[in-house]
Amino acid sequence: MSARGLLGRRLVLWLCAAAVAGTGLEAPASAASPAPRRKTSVSIVGDQFFINGRPTYEGRTWRGHRIEGLLMNARMVQAIFDDLNPQTVSRWAYPDTGRWDAERNTREFLAAMPEWRRHGLLAFTVNLQGGSPQGYSRDQPWHNSAINADGSLRPDYLNRLGRVLDRADDLGMVVILGLFYFGQDQRLRDEAAVIRATDEAVGWVLQRGYRNVLIEVNNECNVRYDHPILQPARVHELILRVRDRVEGGRRLYVGTSYGGGTIPGENVVRVSDFLLLHGNGVADPGRIADMVRRTRAVPGYFSQPILFNEDDHFDFDKPSNNMLAAVGEYASWGYFDFRMAGEGFQEGYQSVPVDWRTSSARKRGFFSLLAQVTGANPEAAASTGATITRAGAVMMHTHRGWPGSYVLRNREVEAVVVPAVGRVMQFGFKGRPGVFWENADLVGQPADPEAPEWINFGGDKAWPAPEGEWSRVTGAARWKPPAAFDGMAWTARRDGDAVIMTSPEDPAYGVRVERRVELDPKEPVMRIATTFERVRGEPLRLSVWVVTQLNHPEAVFAETGREATRPGHHVVLGKEVPPSLTVQDGLAGLIRDPGQAYKIGAGGGRLVWVGREAVLRIDSERVHGADYPDRGSSVEIYTNPDPLTYIELETLGPLQTMRPGDRLTRTNVYRLFKRSRLEPEAEARRVLKR
Repeated sequence: MSARGLLGRRLVLWLCAAAVAGTGLEAPASAASPAPRRKTSVSIVGDQFFINGRPTYEGRTWRGHRIEGLLMNARMVQAIFDDLNPQTVSRWAYPDTGRWDAERNTREFLAAMPEWRRHGLLAFTVNLQGGSPQGYSRDQPWHNSAINADGSLRPDYLNRLGRVLDRADDLGMVVILGLFYFGQDQRLRDEAAVIRATDEAVGWVLQRGYRNVLIEVNNECNVRYDHPILQPARVHELILRVRDRVEGGRRLYVGTSYGGGTIPGENVVRVSDFLLLHGNGVADPGRIADMVRRTRAVPGYFSQPILFNEDDHFDFDKPSNNMLAAVGEYASWGYFDFRMAGEGFQEGYQSVPVDWRTSSARKRGFFSLLAQVTGANPEAAASTGATITRAGAVMMHTHRGWPGSYVLRNREVEAVVVPAVGRVMQFGFKGRPGVFWENADLVGQPADPEAPEWINFGGDKAWPAPEGEWSRVTGAARWKPPAAFDGMAWTARRDGDAVIMTSPEDPAYGVRVERRVELDPKEPVMRIATTFERVRGEPLRLSVWVVTQLNHPEAVFAETGREATRPGHHVVLGKEVPPSLTVQDGLAGLIRDPGQAYKIGAGGGRLVWVGREAVLRIDSERVHGADYPDRGSSVEIYTNPDPLTYIELETLGPLQTMRPGDRLTRTNVYRLFKRSRLEPEAEARRVLKR
């Protein structure tokens, strides 16, 4: 067909699409059987994407740039990954189980999707042959393909893909479905197999009634494909083949992509419904803008949408980056992230096994900027998806820049759990400032196990005691909590009315920490059960040490208990006796000193923080006759000097020898009271009922 004939045919189809915007591309009705009813339909009108008959991000502009009609996206090609090569499958083992699990991969993908959507992500790319599970690879011996050698499709892959498309349909999201990948296309026997795979994949999508799918024939058609029909000179033949396939009166929108920095060829531009660019290798945002302009200048361009669906450049905190450069030229942009050398499991969305959560600084940086650009309100969106309990709600939440957090609420109080930094970050009466201290200089920043010093985020956390053993066990020369206890991102999940937060295994201690956080159904009470699980290592004596950082108080108090190791029923754990220390009738009290740090321990089981508007009591039962760290202390108070105006109420459990397989659990109960007019010590005795 001549170039003029291709263009004429494409314009006729586009005019038909514009006439029925919101229902997909329609063609003469066929005798296809009825497909399931779907919720989400993508269409193209001019250079804009529409969802359900309305332009995406309708009415949105940002810093003078039009956002309406764009399709912001991310490369998530491993959603249905598996490895059929027994020699390489062990490479993708999960760090917590030591084995690969394709079903787990897809389940966790589905669980993460609502959070992406809340931040304004409307589309993601999945590929029937994935992408490099290492990010970039020249040799690819693994076998990840939904396509058999003869071009038929594998049912197990299609089952996983169907679940992804169904969830996207429910969430109002679009899937850019890639058919072929240059690292796996050699597994197809010949060109006939390529054509059969194309026909079967497109037919499968159409026959199941999906209207939220765009087809990317192949990822980077100009990179190392074995079959000529997948290479630049002939790939337009497959684009036309997809366009010609009609089921139930509909066809699919289709295009293909090129390697980083490459401008699409004229044969592809003339027949594609949208044009896919890649920003890999393009470090200068100015070149991204130039790529868009040059693409619009290719002969045959007829104002179809341009979108990047792969770019591994970030700088989301800077005023100039590739994402903003694309948006500035009215092109959609797609985030591509992989696990780089030396990085942990939480990094990247392409390296297998994948942590599909917004679990790293790069991921959070992208989603934060995406929400700004698109006008998404993740916190408000999260509330619409709340899991309502009999007493209140457990809701996904972005807390002060940390996506993936949770809010728990009952009639009186609320608590905030931030797995990104392994903290219960806040607790307080609803509608009032919380009582936990948060470091305002660090909000939204990621945990960093490689940081040379402790990153003090605030909130409530669990450490291993004795503290004096840290350097011996970890080998660290400086004072710093062990990495997995306080320095890595944790995972979290809902469990009915509770949130369960789990740490990675600590590399030095061989311990994994689980914290179950829940509110009382009616009372202003939070319970946190902290469990240490010994995964590996030689026998080691440990105690569960919970440290709660609280805002500057009027005073703080500790019950001294019956088992004090020194007269006066307390021990001084700092270098000097605190000048404000009072000990009377079983209660030790302190006032924070702005000029110096102080610390005391005691043998009781309850602590009290007295603020101006609220009072917090922490209960942690002491075990009679047990051996405790810090000269027998089961509760401790630490006061920090300026400029960080916080105090710590600390509880410690009995020392126990832990071997692999052992578990050690301590439960703290946090109860809030409204402040009365009593003086601080009298207030403490009131809530302690002493």
